[in-house]
Amino acid sequence: MTTRNSVTIRLLGPVTLVKNAMPLPIPGQRQKRFLSCLALRPGQVISKDLISEESWDGEPPLTVSGQLQTSAWMVRTALEKAGLSRDAVGSHDSGYELRVPAQAIDLFVFRDMVRTIRELYAGGQHKDASERLDAALALWKGPAFADVTSGRLRLKGEALEEERTAAVELRALIDVGLGHYSEAIARLSELVDRDPLREDLYVSLMKAYYAEGRQADAIQVFHRAKRQLREHIGINPGARMTRMMQAILRQDEQFLRVGTSA
Repeated sequence: MTTRNSVTIRLLGPVTLVKNAMPLPIPGQRQKRFLSCLALRPGQVISKDLISEESWDGEPPLTVSGQLQTSAWMVRTALEKAGLSRDAVGSHDSGYELRVPAQAIDLFVFRDMVRTIRELYAGGQHKDASERLDAALALWKGPAFADVTSGRLRLKGEALEEERTAAVELRALIDVGLGHYSEAIARLSELVDRDPLREDLYVSLMKAYYAEGRQADAIQVFHRAKRQLREHIGINPGARMTRMMQAILRQDEQFLRVGTSA
């Protein structure tokens, strides 16, 4: 992702700049929050009101206008030290704009990589997909916005974590395609433990167990999911999980090969 002359803005972990693979600190929380707001929407003018809302959780200080100007100046200085023009942060009457390509921001690199990986997986190119997905997941250096104090930005980070979870699930499905069933089961079991109400995770775990020849364990996963869903949200397993259970009981190999593609 990072070439010798490129600068990356890292959001997937502590918010920082990276030049030639070396992290460059961004001074101060206000500046981290300011850059985070802009980097989520590169190339767009973000209103001062929205930046204020996201930076101070809806309770901006009376000096907010001056603080935004100071933050813009300091972020420009940090970007300049990283090798970018000071014009990388543009000022407008209504707000500010981050003028860098999306590919300079790790979040958008990750998303592009995952799109390509899904295409490779759908085409049966499991080995290539596996190698690329390892590289994509390596972009995460911790929870998104890990060191940002804004509650609203941290909530956005939690939403981004769902994309990471989906990528780990895809990693497990690729493992199944490669015949690495134990690795797939370990990854999916950890995801289920963290999010016990996600039916799609149970479906993938059932498939991984069945692929390893552990039909009884696959059936137990269904019953575990059924208990969790009934106890916590009062529903039965949905159609996709039910079809998977029926296919396992029938030992429907054709369905189990194609029925849970990512």
